[in-house]
Amino acid sequence: MTGHRELAGELDRWSTAGLTVRAWWRDDDLSAPGPELDRLLEHVRALAVVPLLAVIPAGAGTVLAERLDGEPVAIAVHGWSHANHERTGRKAEFGPSRPLDQARSDLARARARIRDLFGPRAASVLVPPWNRIRPEFVAQLPGLGFDLLSTHGSRPSPGAVAGLVQINTHLDVIAWRGDRRFIGADAMARELAGRLAARRTAGPAEPVGLLTHHLAMSPSDWSGFARVCTALMAHPAVRMIDSRELRGAAGAA
Repeated sequence: MTGHRELAGELDRWSTAGLTVRAWWRDDDLSAPGPELDRLLEHVRALAVVPLLAVIPAGAGTVLAERLDGEPVAIAVHGWSHANHERTGRKAEFGPSRPLDQARSDLARARARIRDLFGPRAASVLVPPWNRIRPEFVAQLPGLGFDLLSTHGSRPSPGAVAGLVQINTHLDVIAWRGDRRFIGADAMARELAGRLAARRTAGPAEPVGLLTHHLAMSPSDWSGFARVCTALMAHPAVRMIDSRELRGAAGAA
């Protein structure tokens, strides 16, 4: 397992340099209970990590809220219905084809529904579907009650706009351009090692975000994901971030 050796070696280099890897976990596309969610929560408890679950408000209801009652998770707003509104180009729910008033209306009712369903477990976080959102819509988010934005890839800065911080994911463990399955534990460890090596040499950076999609992951996929996370968390150079504390972690470079 060369990827695991590469990851262990890179973490040792962080430790030798007196640096700390800050990492966190987000899972997308949750709308209803089911065996896929059960498998995710099994590993949440085993790993003792608090992930951010991006919930699709239009498809969520009290059954999901009851299933998550007492579980160590934070809840984010994942758009309104995860519907694509772009006739051409890349998919987006809040892309260039949406009028501002429609987007504002959807975002407002999305936040209200998640808050009503999940109460204090609902974070003021927007995870836009397909990780895409028109810049003009980002500027509206603080006025709609959001204080944190999460997409995918390196962020331009910790602050997206005034009153809104950003914390992204960086390693999506699903091969969307391939077989649309888990990339494998060794490949995950190798990619994580490479990203950490680049961060170590470039200087301080945002926390590294791991992104899963429970609907696309089998039991064996979760086992592989958990093995990498266990190795990561066991190293003294690593601190896993509780997703209920993301705003404080996001504000630091």
